[in-house]
Amino acid sequence: MITYLSDMEWTASKIYNDALPSRDENVAGEELWLYDVYFEKGVCLHAMPGENAYIEVDIEGKGYKTFYAYAGTAESELFNVTMASVRFKFKADGKVIEKTSVLTPRQSPTLITVDVTGCKTFRIEMDDGGDGISGDWGALGNALFSDTESVAAIEQAVKATETAGDKTETDAGSEQTVNNKGSKIEPAGGSGCGSTVSAKGAAAACVAASAAAAAGLLAKRSRKRRESEN
Repeated sequence: MITYLSDMEWTASKIYNDALPSRDENVAGEELWLYDVYFEKGVCLHAMPGENAYIEVDIEGKGYKTFYAYAGTAESELFNVTMASVRFKFKADGKVIEKTSVLTPRQSPTLITVDVTGCKTFRIEMDDGGDGISGDWGALGNALFSDTESVAAIEQAVKATETAGDKTETDAGSEQTVNNKGSKIEPAGGSGCGSTVSAKGAAAACVAASAAAAAGLLAKRSRKRRESEN
C-alpha cells in the first residue's frame, strides 16, 4: 500500500509569502520536473527568509513504515530558477531522522527513504541552503508513505499507479494540466516580477504574471508530451 503525500490532508504547511506548498506541480503551476525527470506526483515548496518552509502530516495509526521520495529542485519554463539551493530535513515526532545535503539544479534527484514505523507526526522542513531564497523551489517527487520497508516493492507500486495524470485534451495537438491544488508564485528575487515592491504587491504581480504566462503555455503541448513525441 502506498499513499501519496500530495493526496493527504496536511495538519500544517507554509512556504514563501505565507502561501501553501504545491501538490503535483511546481509553485508556478507547471509540471513537476527535477533535473529532466518528470514526476506525476509530488510536492513543491519555496524557501522562506528566516524560517523553514514546511509540511506536517498526522500518520498515527496508519501503519506506515517508510516515507519515500526523490528530493531535488524544481525546474521551470516560466522563470529562471537556476540559482536554486535547498536543504530538506525530515522529522518524526519532533526528532530529525534524515536530512539532505544542499541540493541544486545541477544534481539528479536524490532518493530519500525514512523509517516512520510508530511515528505519529511527520514533518518535512526545507531551508534556503544558506545563500538566500532566490529561485529556491525545492521538490519531492513521488513523495509517499508505504506500509513496506522494501524500496523495490514501493517502486513497483508506484509504477503500477502511474497514469496520464489529471490532464484534459484541449485540441488535437494540445493538453493542459488541470490538477493545481497549491499556490502559483514567482521565485523570490527571480526574473519576471519586480522585487523592489512590497511583498504583498510583488506576490499579486507575480501571480498575475504567472497566470498570463501559463495561459500561453496551456495553448501548447505540455513539456512532457512535446518531448515524448520528438
